[in-house]
Amino acid sequence: MSKENLYLENRKVLKVSGLNCLDFLNNILTSDISKLKLLETIPAALLSPQGKVLYDILVSLDFPKYSKDKSFLIEYDLFCEDELIKKLNMYNLRKEVKIEKTNYYVHVSINRKCSENSLRDKRFSNTNININRIYYKKKSIDLIDKSYTSNWYDLIRYKNCIPEGTKEIEINTTLPMEINLDLLGGISFEKGCFIGQEVNARIKYKGLVKRKYVPIYFKNKNFSFSNLDKVDNKIFLESQNIGEVITLLLNKEDDIWYGIAKIKLSQLYLFEENNKLECDFCSSKIKINFPSYMLPLPRKI
Repeated sequence: MSKENLYLENRKVLKVSGLNCLDFLNNILTSDISKLKLLETIPAALLSPQGKVLYDILVSLDFPKYSKDKSFLIEYDLFCEDELIKKLNMYNLRKEVKIEKTNYYVHVSINRKCSENSLRDKRFSNTNININRIYYKKKSIDLIDKSYTSNWYDLIRYKNCIPEGTKEIEINTTLPMEINLDLLGGISFEKGCFIGQEVNARIKYKGLVKRKYVPIYFKNKNFSFSNLDKVDNKIFLESQNIGEVITLLLNKEDDIWYGIAKIKLSQLYLFEENNKLECDFCSSKIKINFPSYMLPLPRKI
């Protein structure tokens, strides 16, 4: 299997169909589903009434050759499968919408012409890299290498601060603007109400999120994952706790650790002003490398 085509064993796909499937999804998800185009996938989230992220997902139009009627595909983290389906069915009050599992296998690729089932991942629109997601049906592919790691894909995500799944976005704890979902095209405040919209609209127009996800990197040959636990993931700036590490990955090509951290916005202004500033984590000096789409950082009006 080519490095350009990577199987993600922790990702699955639901199909949502029915006469009112568009209105159903638009009324509960953060994104404006009505603006979806063929062969692209956009980020979205299903929030709690308190405005916290329950499930981060990717939404796309179903492929015309597989579906005559308008329907949608929802890619999600396998870990939350049962809870997500249960929650969607709870909001499907009149049962006019059909929610069903598919037999798609989720792959990612950096090759634009890798498959006719290729969907452009819109989260990467503001980066210099094109990531495509390919949904293969079980009968269409005979090579599934589960031992193959997602190193290059995760590395790209971390460098561009694009978290994904429950291991990186804690359920019912994180606000969508903390993970920059608004900057990645995953929230629409123009389409009308959605679950948790009121809370997040207030944060957007009257205040600020207190913390933001940012990409970090450091070099430390003595560091290993055994150093990282719930006590040691704190980040300090001159002895002040300013945040925590969310996820890390060692890039063996340059021997540098890359990851995502959640840091207080009030402290991030210092790093925005001084790109040489470093902070402390597990006896390592770490730096923040803001993607261009994150700058300038928001400031209270």
